[in-house]
Amino acid sequence: MVKIPQGFIDKLKKQIGERFVYSLPERLEGYNFDGTDFHYLPDLVVEPETTEQVSNLMKLATEYKIPVIPRGAGTGVTGGALAIHGGIVLSLLRMNKIISIDEINMTAVVEPGVINLDLHEAVEKKGLYYPPDPSSYETSSIGGNIAEDAGGPHCYKYGTTRDYVLGMKVVLPDGTIINTGVQTRKGVVGFDLTNLIIGSEGTLAIVTEATLRLIPLPGKIVTLLAFFPDIHELSAMLYGITKSRIVPAALEFLDPASVDIIRDQITIKIPRHASILLIIDLDGDAEELDKQMERVGEICLDNEAQDVLVADSSLKRQGLWDVRRKLRDFIKEGSKFKRAEDVTVPIRKIPELIEGCEQIAKKYDLINHNFGHLGDGNVHVNLTHKMKNEKVIQQAKYAAKEIFELTVKLGGTISGEHGIGITKQEFLDIELSHPSIALQKRIKHAFDPLNILNPGKIFPGS
Repeated sequence: MVKIPQGFIDKLKKQIGERFVYSLPERLEGYNFDGTDFHYLPDLVVEPETTEQVSNLMKLATEYKIPVIPRGAGTGVTGGALAIHGGIVLSLLRMNKIISIDEINMTAVVEPGVINLDLHEAVEKKGLYYPPDPSSYETSSIGGNIAEDAGGPHCYKYGTTRDYVLGMKVVLPDGTIINTGVQTRKGVVGFDLTNLIIGSEGTLAIVTEATLRLIPLPGKIVTLLAFFPDIHELSAMLYGITKSRIVPAALEFLDPASVDIIRDQITIKIPRHASILLIIDLDGDAEELDKQMERVGEICLDNEAQDVLVADSSLKRQGLWDVRRKLRDFIKEGSKFKRAEDVTVPIRKIPELIEGCEQIAKKYDLINHNFGHLGDGNVHVNLTHKMKNEKVIQQAKYAAKEIFELTVKLGGTISGEHGIGITKQEFLDIELSHPSIALQKRIKHAFDPLNILNPGKIFPGS
């Protein structure tokens, strides 16, 4: 824990307001967890409302050398928003304004505490679309999405958060306020600080405003469900779709263990013989969509699909996606222990990855559930056990290491969208060379020479 002088707290209360600076243990409890099983109690929580207040906090933190941990909605699953060294949790949820939506330039200017779903609904009322939609989009904040470069089911066609951030207003660790990027579609002045900060997990700067790119709202969306006997048919099916020049908005797969979990959760009946479930979203012009739907169905059947169904109402479609987004929670409810990873490999390597994960899980007496984004190769590997004890935790750690090694061997990456945080930092050198890690540490030091902004994240021993 960090000893925070009363004089420091008094100055903050004067600048931000007494209600929004607190250290009572019962109030701190709401900030000692995230989507992991780890718990770290901060010494102080601060809830600013303006960029200037964030800047003043960082100036004081620099003066007193006190760690500051930026936090959005706390939905991250790698410990990135936890105060592992104590210090101050900087909650950005009060900064939750959608400042503007420009229908001509198709941009939105938002504060970091805006909830992803709220932005979706606001821009859709104007016929516009903000595609990034992580599974936690009903609760996760735009600032947290930027910190992790969040993806989601629809990034196959539309890309991740990084593809929609044009520019940002950020506060550096010493309190300096700068603008990065542009408000236009083009801009190549200086280094690309915007993309450097996106995905840096709150270790380089604090985002207090973001200019986001929007696109026209698709005219219509349809959802297909295809059932396959084996994971190998999915690669051939995807190749057939690609050859047909069709780009689905989403391609989500669930393995047999995951399918068993959701059988009774959705209104659409899943055949008992179905092994692999594929959820396909198509969007666009209504007339063209009918042709695409028919063609995609044919391609699935040509590649051994046992059946292809249509979620023929918005209610069925929404219900299906609600279940898919909650799958992680369903898996957790059915197990005493769960370790979730989000590895990504080239698409053609998915069957090899899945089979390898199954073998590794069995080796360590774990039950494995795989699901994820088929179109971009992002597989969510969930290692579970009916008990939770030190042996199970250690076995899962060994299994995760072997899965990471397999992933990199297959040409992949150990994290597609969750980030590194504290849960993966000891495995960083499986993917990154030591010179690469050293360079990134120097970049961190250039931004944050006192190491007060979210210390202990990403890099081992930081």
